[in-house]
Amino acid sequence: MKKLVTVASLALLAGCTATNTLPERTLADGQDYLMPIHVLVDDPLQSSPLRNHLRQTGVFRAIETGTGKDDAYNVHVKLNMHREFPPFPVVLLSCATLFMLPLSKEYDTEAEFSVYQGDKRLKQYTYRNNTQKYTWLLDQGGELEGQNLSRIARAFAQDVQHDRLIPAERAEQ
Repeated sequence: MKKLVTVASLALLAGCTATNTLPERTLADGQDYLMPIHVLVDDPLQSSPLRNHLRQTGVFRAIETGTGKDDAYNVHVKLNMHREFPPFPVVLLSCATLFMLPLSKEYDTEAEFSVYQGDKRLKQYTYRNNTQKYTWLLDQGGELEGQNLSRIARAFAQDVQHDRLIPAERAEQ
């Protein structure tokens, strides 16, 4: 009986890891920073977290808010995030089982990055990530939203670095 309970508990806990549809991107180390970019996000609630995730990539010299001057590199982001919560009967069932039934939470994000130099549009990138995790009723799963945006920011940084749209800013010696 103990083995059955142990196996069931391990299977349940192993299923509680987050799954993402966008693979984790690794960024190359030892490269020069790219020129500073000005980021304008159409979602005011997610603009600051997205800029912070872009800063955390370590690819750009600086991330500024809004649009830049004439020859500055601008990135316009259209962000569409949807959260899916479990239906209310499932929440009640979790309560009835003393929170032993995990609940599915899901963040589906579509992001469209348009890179401009001044008024000239250089390229457009589109990403979609769906993050799903089984959480306990009292666990809000706040890290899911950050994990979702982080994967999109890393994918964008890697693609811009690979395409060499934005030149590298040489370190002064």
